[in-house]
Amino acid sequence: MGRNSRSRRKDGVVRMSKLRDKILNAKDQRKEKVYVEEWDAEIEVRSMTGKERAALLRKCMVRDDKGEKEVDIEKMTVYAIISCCYDPETGEKLFEEADRDMLNSKNAGALQRLSETVLELSGLSETAKEKARKN
Repeated sequence: MGRNSRSRRKDGVVRMSKLRDKILNAKDQRKEKVYVEEWDAEIEVRSMTGKERAALLRKCMVRDDKGEKEVDIEKMTVYAIISCCYDPETGEKLFEEADRDMLNSKNAGALQRLSETVLELSGLSETAKEKARKN
């Protein structure tokens, strides 16, 4: 068995490991600016947190004709953009869930590039999964 990351001193105070502290305090969010030619706009795309990823998957799972769960790509694309696209000047989120239908009416290529960037930064793209398998 591995060591517990916490140890209790004689006075009852719990001490955390340095590695645990390092991980929990790491600034691990990845960012990338993406220029969207169709909109003549630069957008800051950020990686998802674990909480955002779980929420995204909950929103995007549907049942197919056989009752099996699968990802609805249309929902995945737009919710990834809503979750992770920011104004690079203000740092504020660009979109909210109420924008979903309007976003879906925008250029598919622009939407695809943004959602692919979100998934890549978040380790969810096929390329990122392949890299992880190799390591």
